[in-house]
Amino acid sequence: MTSAEPLTRKRFPRLSSTAFEHPADRQALEALRRIPGLDKIVKKMIELGWERFMRIENLGSAVHVSPKQCPKIYKLFKEACEILDVPEPDLFLASNPFVNAYTFGCDRPFIVLQSGLVDLLDEKELQSVMGHELGHVKAGHVLYRSLALLILTVLYQVLPISPLVTMAMRVALMDWYRKSELTADRAELLVTQDLQVCLNVHMKLAAGSKTVFQQMDTQEFLRQADSYDDLDHSTLNKFYKLMKETQLTHPLPVYRSREIKNWSESKQFQEIMAGHYPTNDQEVTVRSCPHCGSKISPSFFFCPDCGKNSRV
Repeated sequence: MTSAEPLTRKRFPRLSSTAFEHPADRQALEALRRIPGLDKIVKKMIELGWERFMRIENLGSAVHVSPKQCPKIYKLFKEACEILDVPEPDLFLASNPFVNAYTFGCDRPFIVLQSGLVDLLDEKELQSVMGHELGHVKAGHVLYRSLALLILTVLYQVLPISPLVTMAMRVALMDWYRKSELTADRAELLVTQDLQVCLNVHMKLAAGSKTVFQQMDTQEFLRQADSYDDLDHSTLNKFYKLMKETQLTHPLPVYRSREIKNWSESKQFQEIMAGHYPTNDQEVTVRSCPHCGSKISPSFFFCPDCGKNSRV
């Protein structure tokens, strides 16, 4: 991780997650909640204390970041929390060469950055990943994301649930899990307030090498998303893409890059940066968009879903 000059970035006091929530995230979560037996799984997860177990594991084997422990990383983390107006979760650095970060828990969520990720990114890029994980906390993703991680590992083995129900839960969970990443990517951009930093992260995640990254071109990387879409001319290609994507925990890097670039150019993002965004105290007074019917905050001039003037 290389050094970066400190920047003064805009803060978003009382920011509501509805300001940056991706429509696909919302729709997939609504579908997820209709899955039979999900409430039973959630209840059992809480009863078994998996959050406590994971916290104990990280306190014993990872580094707990604080003002006195890894202070440079803590300073970046604290600033990201202030920008998004999120109470500081615990932050851990774990020894793991796999390039990854994750958020776990519901009562007291915590964030884990793995060493492979920290070594790959510079400070601005690392802070953007922190913003991404804080976006999951801000948007209330942590309960279902923690559940998804447990279903993929051990929880389905200890509950008397039929394989068909387990598979239905897995498919629905992973579909939402991927789409929730698009919301968190938007939080990442709100923290960095620099599109290129976000794109750099996705390119490094795709290439996995600092050396290769020096030779990469952003526009060529974005064009890969168009090339990937062009594969849909073949039904067999569509089938292969579906089989591949349903196994993933994250959307493809080229797709995420294009999505965040498009959002950076949207009226929704521009309004947030101008200080016009829904706040937590406004959530009770949402109204309907006159064009598409989506529920939006009174502070939005343009609908986040359809992009049309909501005050017509």
